[in-house]
Amino acid sequence: MLGRLLAHPLTTLDNVHVALKTYQDVRLPFAQFLAHKTESIGDMYEFDAPGYYDDTDRGNEREELELLKEKILDQFGWEDEGGAIAEWLDAERKLKESLGKA
Repeated sequence: MLGRLLAHPLTTLDNVHVALKTYQDVRLPFAQFLAHKTESIGDMYEFDAPGYYDDTDRGNEREELELLKEKILDQFGWEDEGGAIAEWLDAERKLKESLGKA
């Protein structure tokens, strides 16, 4: 995405800072979201996720592990939301708006 923003026909040496800011505005929230998801999934894989599997023998370990499996799979639901093309279109729109070309 950074390469596309920097190579965009509207990006010039005088406004490269706008392209960089656009990149930051689009990618930083996603990177932070992904870091949070990664931490959460890591806790689940280590059986250390609060509220899911706490290693207490209550006689229904299989059910608890099935629930944990479903929660881990649910963590990947964001992959179907938009994707790279939607993110690029958002970045391009923001670049155009920032340069007054929208």
